[in-house]
Amino acid sequence: MTKTFKKIGLLFAATTLVFGLVACSSNVSSQSANESTRSEVLSQSHEVIYEMNEVTKDNSKELRLTSQKEAEKLYGDSKELSDQIKLTLFNWWGNWQPDYESWLKIADGLYAENADITAIGGEKQKYSDYRVAMKSQRDQFDMEMGPIMNITVDGNTATLIYYMYLTPKASPDTTISMIVTEYNTFGEVDGKLMVTDLHLYTDGGGIH
Repeated sequence: MTKTFKKIGLLFAATTLVFGLVACSSNVSSQSANESTRSEVLSQSHEVIYEMNEVTKDNSKELRLTSQKEAEKLYGDSKELSDQIKLTLFNWWGNWQPDYESWLKIADGLYAENADITAIGGEKQKYSDYRVAMKSQRDQFDMEMGPIMNITVDGNTATLIYYMYLTPKASPDTTISMIVTEYNTFGEVDGKLMVTDLHLYTDGGGIH
């Protein structure tokens, strides 16, 4: 595969954030061997991640796109709910764009119209209100999203961790870097797998 994912142990014990990983590196020519390798990978308890020191604001887009391609190889033909949730999120991350209008196009395809979103100020909002709040944020900040570093799925809820970078438009030489943890609960809406509940938390961030 084009990107080698490494296996690491448990991290962030102090903050109860657990990182696991799958090792996935092969150049197998035959179809049967490819299928066997994929089955072996998916039979393991794993999360596809990047180590924290691998991720920067400048390489975030490249890593998001690489993860999207790898997720398609791992989960693209799986019918398992957990794999479909992972594929949905990795695809969304790969398609993410920093400007508001582009974000809106893909966000409308991920979040259910009546989804509950707890992300801004710790208050629960409906997705329609969240859309408006995000417009206000984009007016004040330039934003970059790091790749998904860790993802686990329990039932229909995915927990994922990534970096977010916010640069105030009034102070373009200053960037706020923060670690974000999301809990995305999925449901079927009009025949499509969508997020019906989102809880988002950050570590407060650091200024660079």
